[in-house]
Amino acid sequence: MWRRIQAIVGKEFIQLRRDRRTLAMMVMLPVLWLVAFGYAVNFDVETIRVVVVDEAKHSDSASFINQIKEEEDFKVTEKARMSEAKRTLEQGKRDVIIHFPKDYKQFPQNKRERIQIQVDGSRLFQAQSALRKLNGVLADVQQDSMQKMQRELQTTLMKSVSFGMGMDSPQWREMMKSLLPEKVAQLQKGLEKANKEQMESTMKRMEKALPKMDQIQPDVDVLYNPDLKSVSFMIPGLVGLVLIFITTLMTAMGVVREKERGTLEQLIVSPVSSFELLVGKLIPYCIIAVFDFLLVFAVGVWFFDVPFRGDLLPFLSVSCLFLLASLGIGLLISTVSQNQQQAMQLAILTLVPQFILSGFVFPLEAMPWGIRWLSYLMPLTYFIPISRGSFLKGVSPLTDEWGILALAIAAVLFLVLATIRFRRSLG
Repeated sequence: MWRRIQAIVGKEFIQLRRDRRTLAMMVMLPVLWLVAFGYAVNFDVETIRVVVVDEAKHSDSASFINQIKEEEDFKVTEKARMSEAKRTLEQGKRDVIIHFPKDYKQFPQNKRERIQIQVDGSRLFQAQSALRKLNGVLADVQQDSMQKMQRELQTTLMKSVSFGMGMDSPQWREMMKSLLPEKVAQLQKGLEKANKEQMESTMKRMEKALPKMDQIQPDVDVLYNPDLKSVSFMIPGLVGLVLIFITTLMTAMGVVREKERGTLEQLIVSPVSSFELLVGKLIPYCIIAVFDFLLVFAVGVWFFDVPFRGDLLPFLSVSCLFLLASLGIGLLISTVSQNQQQAMQLAILTLVPQFILSGFVFPLEAMPWGIRWLSYLMPLTYFIPISRGSFLKGVSPLTDEWGILALAIAAVLFLVLATIRFRRSLG
């Protein structure tokens, strides 16, 4: 029995040795996934992109801004108007707006005097990191303000004590001898009154300010996803992920299936051109992918209550561009695969990095540059910001020119390469 088992084991190893592509994937795939996950799985965004609008233009706001700039975690730029700052937030170029209104005061008495902070809630982990780090900066400002007020109080009290002690000094008594008695009494009374008023004024101001010291409360608005719901963050990205997974897998497996069954050779000898054959093979998968896309879209909007605030027609147009890129990837995989097993392996090898490195879950900003550059080679990386912008921000996809250009290049590149490989396989 053991000899027969040994013979079968030897046969399997011989087949694996002949199928070097499968053997290489079995050995290298776990290592590649380990490296990708090890570097990409990081939810803590180190750098928060902040835009500051300072309409107050005084020392308190300037001091606050300088303290923010000194923080290594913040990349700060300044804009003159709120409209410009909001545009950068809508376009995803900045994560936070810090606005100092004209009436800003360090210890505000009403809403108009408070710092106004706006956070992009469509970028879930960036928003959480920004709020956490801003709280740390506010705590530092609170501590500095407390120390400043304490020093001011101490200085005032010391002056008052010194003044009171000076009235009993020998120099003071010698000066009083040169004055008439009624003038001396009048002068002492006036100085004591002034000293008392100064002390009372200082104490009242301190009592008024100190309750505000316990908590510097800015007006914080989380835009686009006020409750920071993970489902609102995930669904727009899931629309693209489902589209590329279904399209790539179905296309890769479908064309290779024709090879295994031998029906591809029958199609080759039929009076059908290679272009007609290619288009005919892709259209059914394209229709199914569109149906799945619309299904996920509808379930996300109506069942999970994720708002879609953008223009539907431009979003569908850009989605079709992303669909073509996904079809090109699937077709290219099918042309280099000899069987369905290889097609499945290559599809997984292609799709898993899209899940990890595209920004679907893990923020791109949290990845090291050695890994992040790979994400910019993937179509899903460009589609997800467009999808989240359309769902949550109501921003037209047409405003993301670079994202659309990248999807167009990916669609043309993958389809052209796949077509060339497909024609060669037919030849």
